[in-house]
Amino acid sequence: MDVETAAAFAAENMKTIFAYALHRVSDREDAEDLAGDIVVAVLENAEKLKNDAAFHGWFWAVAANTVKKYYRKKSRMTVEITETADDAPDMADMLVLREETALLHRELSFLAKEYRECTVAYYFDGLSCAEIAKRQGISVEMVKYYLYKTRRILKEGMTMTREYGERSYNPAEFYFSTIFQGAYNAEYRNLFSRKLPGNILYCAYYTPMTLRELSVELGVSAVYLEDEIELLKKYDLLTESGGKYQTKLCVFTKDYDTEFFHEAEVRFTGRLGGILASVKEKLPQVRAVGFPGCGMEENRLLWAFLFKLMQEGHNNWENRCEIGYPTNLYAGAKGVNYAVDYESPDWVYASGAFAGYYGLRQGLAACFANFGVLNPKNYVDSPDNCGRLQTLADESIAGGENAPLVYLQDAEMGRIFREILAEEADSMAEVYRELAALAVEIMRNHAPKAVAGEIEAVVRSVLFHRTVGLMGKMAADSGELCLPDKADALPAAVFLYNTGETPIGVLSGDCGDGTR
Repeated sequence: MDVETAAAFAAENMKTIFAYALHRVSDREDAEDLAGDIVVAVLENAEKLKNDAAFHGWFWAVAANTVKKYYRKKSRMTVEITETADDAPDMADMLVLREETALLHRELSFLAKEYRECTVAYYFDGLSCAEIAKRQGISVEMVKYYLYKTRRILKEGMTMTREYGERSYNPAEFYFSTIFQGAYNAEYRNLFSRKLPGNILYCAYYTPMTLRELSVELGVSAVYLEDEIELLKKYDLLTESGGKYQTKLCVFTKDYDTEFFHEAEVRFTGRLGGILASVKEKLPQVRAVGFPGCGMEENRLLWAFLFKLMQEGHNNWENRCEIGYPTNLYAGAKGVNYAVDYESPDWVYASGAFAGYYGLRQGLAACFANFGVLNPKNYVDSPDNCGRLQTLADESIAGGENAPLVYLQDAEMGRIFREILAEEADSMAEVYRELAALAVEIMRNHAPKAVAGEIEAVVRSVLFHRTVGLMGKMAADSGELCLPDKADALPAAVFLYNTGETPIGVLSGDCGDGTR
């Protein structure tokens, strides 16, 4: 083996060499020194290797010998001057034994429950095979099988250089969402608030993984993963086959969203613009209804009606295709789950809050959307508007046609959206139908086969919630709607309506219909 080839291999694998060294010494600086010693030893002896095919095994054998020499060197530095030189190898042997014990403990932590419990009971607790069989409720032959398999697994594992995966120090962005009807379940909901369940699902999404593989990737002992895995299996979020686990949950990845939103803009921006142009032509009929705010300028009036028009169109489509919540999440609740693997809080395709119904006070509600494309000053719950929304509501109700916000009686809202703009609502329904088909098609290209059966129900059920911001952006991009002037601090996409009910609410980031 020539020195240049050996040097190239060492350069390409410095990260692995350093990880190997760091696992064997406690101090980072010592690990750097040890890694350097390994490289030097390899380069000094490379030309002695005659069979290049044996290089990989030879390399790590040299590394192991260098570690032993390092221990002996360290032991000589720590013994008292009065001790003889013969004591140093004894100290080195002790350090090697300590290292081997640490490797044994490491490999035990990766074992599946049944292997680990039998091994610990036999070797650490001193129980016989018969006693272990009685404790575990299995046959003596099965205990012997587990012990035999464990010895082979441990022997193999202790000779391996293991590196914990990236998720051991850098958890994935993984956000659960659930839309459900029925009883609240604290155990179920708490799964969504912890990093570990989410990262188990993230790691096992595309490729099935064994417990040991998950343990290494997450840097978490198998004994601590087992309970989380059982909970995920209990709620049908994780499946097991042949000792491997795979996620049963649709994930809206960054790659999926990038493709979907781009393709949707190309296909539907013009279509939405055409619908808005048709609404503009009917604004004289809409204004003739005579509600407070009917005299406001055209652009502001269109922004006020946009979200409600979207809602009417989606409801029309939903009623035709009978979208429901087909999945039993747990006893007493039906719904759909999904996850998102990244966070972009300032994304123009997002909407921080929206509601078709948000109770303000007795008999008064708001319909609004904080479209991501709008200036935050135009949000309903911006610092400028949140505290004065009630005042704006009072001014609007009493303000006649020049009111700052649109205010509709229930009968007026029905007439506008179900009579005057019925054709436009039907056109919106067709947009949602085609948008859903596009979303399902793209998700089938991005999701693993393991969740193929979940895709259509999930994607169609969450389509409206995940495309509110997209609709706002396409409306602005179509040229039929203009973004409000930056100096304008009034809420833009909102109108008020009477309900005849008695809701009391406080504006927050949560949406009035249970979504965000």
